[in-house]
Amino acid sequence: MLDYDQEIRPTITDAFWTPNYQTGFLARCVPATPAELAASEFPSLRALGSIAPKLGSLADDALDDFLAGFLAEPEFSPCSGSVELCEAAARAYVNLAAHLIHRPAFAVRKALPPAVARPLWSLSKHLNRLPSLTYASYVLSNFTSPVEPRSAATDVRVAQTPTGTHDEDWFVAIHVSVESAGGEIVKAVDIIDRALEIGDDFSLVEALGSVESCMCFVIEVTPKLRERLAPAVFRDEIRPLLYGHDRIRFSGVEGEPTVTYIGVSGAQSGVVRAVDAVLGVRHSEGIQASMNPFLACASQTHQRFFARAGGIGSRLANSRISERARQAHRRALESLAEFRRAHLAIVADYLETGTSAQGTGGTHFNSWLQELIHETEVAAKAC
Repeated sequence: MLDYDQEIRPTITDAFWTPNYQTGFLARCVPATPAELAASEFPSLRALGSIAPKLGSLADDALDDFLAGFLAEPEFSPCSGSVELCEAAARAYVNLAAHLIHRPAFAVRKALPPAVARPLWSLSKHLNRLPSLTYASYVLSNFTSPVEPRSAATDVRVAQTPTGTHDEDWFVAIHVSVESAGGEIVKAVDIIDRALEIGDDFSLVEALGSVESCMCFVIEVTPKLRERLAPAVFRDEIRPLLYGHDRIRFSGVEGEPTVTYIGVSGAQSGVVRAVDAVLGVRHSEGIQASMNPFLACASQTHQRFFARAGGIGSRLANSRISERARQAHRRALESLAEFRRAHLAIVADYLETGTSAQGTGGTHFNSWLQELIHETEVAAKAC
């Protein structure tokens, strides 16, 4: 659950994050790069941009030295820059915060120092997002050049990761590649909505076929994770920095607020969440309750889109449609189930070699993913 007080309101970032036919759930524009932060007019951003490439390899005492010098840096005001600059600054701050929260030498403090906490809090309020390392900063805005529809992971240039390793770059690139199919999903949702409204069977079948095709792309992309991500690197270097945290105090912020966060997880994906919603998969109360905290990590425009897609999915599941459309619906659901089975196999490869069966999002990955597979298969059989 979240202690952070999120206010649902329109923000200047809504257009930046509104799901669309080109970028889907990825940021519409390319955020500033660490190199651009390093060249910024703001000293604090210059420091963050300069340390970004080496943050993961920085020794504890060197990181302490950096923070000591950082304390004297003036704060960057979110109102001083573009959305692209604010997103890059937020990404840099949450990467730094991940080390201060999870590294053993810093974790015992259970607090972020004022020089990190104050600007991160301010930026997060400005962006209307949690002041933690969410999927938005980790994947959805973590690239340095435009992402084309159905991009290969090899074509994705990742801006920054907590460890700075090539393995983690590949891990993020695979996720960005998956999300690059999002524009087709957004378009399909709109077509399904309209087709159900006017009884357009041809368009309904075509749109469901597009959803199936996108999931086939995702199924093809996901196993490539194994090509460049070593289990030991994921287990020992990457994974510890992606976990959630309990009641981290934001020192120097008025009222000394604390933040509890569930952790970075693929369950915060835009593509998979939207497909699950628009196909009308019915989840048990337990699964829905465990998914809600992941949903709360998404941007407000994404949350509104998922809610709308869920309503369309309910109509689809309860509408009288042709046999041809029912078969298309079933195939799309079967492709979602196949992805979930492939996902479970990959997660098992990387997590069962470790000491915990808990995923970075806090769920027991085996039983949780098995239940998602089961509920998707039930929905497919019901078509």
